[in-house]
Amino acid sequence: MPTAPLNNKCRELGCNSPKTSRSTFCVQHGGGITEKGKENSKLYSQGYWKKQRQAQLSKAPLCAACLINGKVIQAEHIDHVFPHRQNAERFRRNLFQSLCPACHTIKTQFESRGVYLYYSKHGVITYNDADYNRVMKDR
Repeated sequence: MPTAPLNNKCRELGCNSPKTSRSTFCVQHGGGITEKGKENSKLYSQGYWKKQRQAQLSKAPLCAACLINGKVIQAEHIDHVFPHRQNAERFRRNLFQSLCPACHTIKTQFESRGVYLYYSKHGVITYNDADYNRVMKDR
């Protein structure tokens, strides 16, 4: 069976340096870790997050978005419904949902427009920044 070639080189035209793990570019062409990336690494490397992630995947091992569409796909990502933006309180106190990589990417694209998708048993609920305090008050 044919396989796709591995793309491990920098995307910059003419550059043959290896790309970084977080980018399609090498360090010289902007693929290095950013300040945002450093802050996120600190949050996601905490013991709290490892326990939260394991608990969420145990509780909901399937992608919530795919289930709404009648598909059974294993979740790999734990999503913060409200983006935390490196805020430690919002990182810990949030709505979490299990998503597959494809659905997580789609949800993240909506976030850039200020729309936060929550895939509930009853369908998709849309939130925005103004909803955070109200939703978290009820939890």
